[in-house]
Amino acid sequence: MSDPPTNREAQHTLHPAKKIEIIVRGEKEAFVRDLLDESQVSGYTIHHNVTGRGAHGFHEGRLLFNDRDSLVMFFAVAGQETIQTLVDGLTPLFEKSSGVMFVSDTSVVRLDKFIQEE
Repeated sequence: MSDPPTNREAQHTLHPAKKIEIIVRGEKEAFVRDLLDESQVSGYTIHHNVTGRGAHGFHEGRLLFNDRDSLVMFFAVAGQETIQTLVDGLTPLFEKSSGVMFVSDTSVVRLDKFIQEE
């Protein structure tokens, strides 16, 4: 059995990246998924049945037989140019329907898994 790694051995390099979080009604899920698929993101995560309160009131998750009215949250990590492309593609959607997007700085350990050459 080997000794556990010391703090010095366990350190990893953190690389800067951008994270986008998108919350939309379920009826817009396919549009957002298509936009993410066409962009340069290497992958994304989807959370269904998101519950929360916003400008349009309280939204309940787990609506039986009505996935189109429930909220869906996406998040992805990529480089600045790719995230800007997503923001540009999503802005018209949010001008016409409810939803939000957040862009923030983040750090990743395995940069090659998130950012291709831009």
